[in-house]
Amino acid sequence: MLKRGADQHCGGMWSFPGGKVEQGESPQTAGIRELQEETGLTGSIWQSLGTHSFTYPDRLLHFHLFGCLCASLTSLGCESEHAWVARGRLVNYPMPAANSALLGMLGAYRVSVKDGNEDEDQDRE
Repeated sequence: MLKRGADQHCGGMWSFPGGKVEQGESPQTAGIRELQEETGLTGSIWQSLGTHSFTYPDRLLHFHLFGCLCASLTSLGCESEHAWVARGRLVNYPMPAANSALLGMLGAYRVSVKDGNEDEDQDRE
């Protein structure tokens, strides 16, 4: 989770790394880029978790939520305050109202990780 700057929309609240899809870019490509720009991390085994739209009085937001595996955290570098939060504890972090539906999408996220010759499903948080 990243803490939004005081000068941003919903400043001081926590949100997932993300941003705008640029012209000619797919939502997943934007997610890959935004994860790297906002955290320095590179993800693999990307999985679409769903879409959601939310209207604030001054803006309409469209979300494409993805899950991924970050095998190495050595490149982690966030410009804002950040926290690794277990799924069940996300509700303890004040988030913008638009994020409420995203939390429900996370409940079904599982990634299959190859370990030797066996596939093992693991919950990722």
